[in-house]
Amino acid sequence: MSDNKTLDDYEVGYGKPPKGTRFQKGISGNPKGRPKKSPDFYDELIRESRSLMTINENGKRRRISKLQGIVKQLTNKAVSGNTSTIRTWVASLQQAHGRDALPAGPQPSDPGRYNDARYLTDEELMRILTTELEKMEQERGKGYVLNTD
Repeated sequence: MSDNKTLDDYEVGYGKPPKGTRFQKGISGNPKGRPKKSPDFYDELIRESRSLMTINENGKRRRISKLQGIVKQLTNKAVSGNTSTIRTWVASLQQAHGRDALPAGPQPSDPGRYNDARYLTDEELMRILTTELEKMEQERGKGYVLNTD
């Protein structure tokens, strides 16, 4: 036997598969690729909230995101006087403003109390709502002031 082994003398065995069954160059071993990740709830929620919907506003059709529609509905119900919606609206607004949406006035003995809208009285909620409405009107330049007395 010669020490020089040729390609014809290839010995098949453990860790040495036959040449014909090896992976071919340029051909993937997984032609379908990696399976898609199943979407989780939060990804779907974000995707759906960004999708558009058509609304009629002042007789005109507009396309807005569903998230904008939810904010519009929440604000409209809060303005109509629904107390539970006002609580939700104020809590959300406080988070949006970095919890500094409290109106100037007498300081409470427990300032942390205003961090959660559930602990506010109806009067405090109306004062916050009134202050926010005044700010919005001033930003629009109308100068309209809502009187809650």
